[in-house]
Amino acid sequence: MEIKVIDVPSKLNIEKTSEFRNEIYTALEANLKNIVIDFSNCDFIDSACLGVLVSSYKKAMEQEGNLKLAAINNTKVLKIFQLTRLDQVFEIYPTLEEAIHSFE
Repeated sequence: MEIKVIDVPSKLNIEKTSEFRNEIYTALEANLKNIVIDFSNCDFIDSACLGVLVSSYKKAMEQEGNLKLAAINNTKVLKIFQLTRLDQVFEIYPTLEEAIHSFE
């Protein structure tokens, strides 16, 4: 099983939304339907990017894949997922390795 890892930049804001969406959708279109989004370098995310994550998750699920999140180490970023209750939608793993192994 092939797993695509997508690294999140330090600031995931409206200016990066298009590029971020394209990277995920390109993977899905290439039939790489099991995706891990690596947040280890991220210290900011805005609502536009949360929307991209939700739509990408739905698209992955429609293709019988999954989109999981890893290494949300920044407490402010994690708090955003908790406040929006997206931490109950996405599988979130403490490390990239754990997220990758969860597909086995």
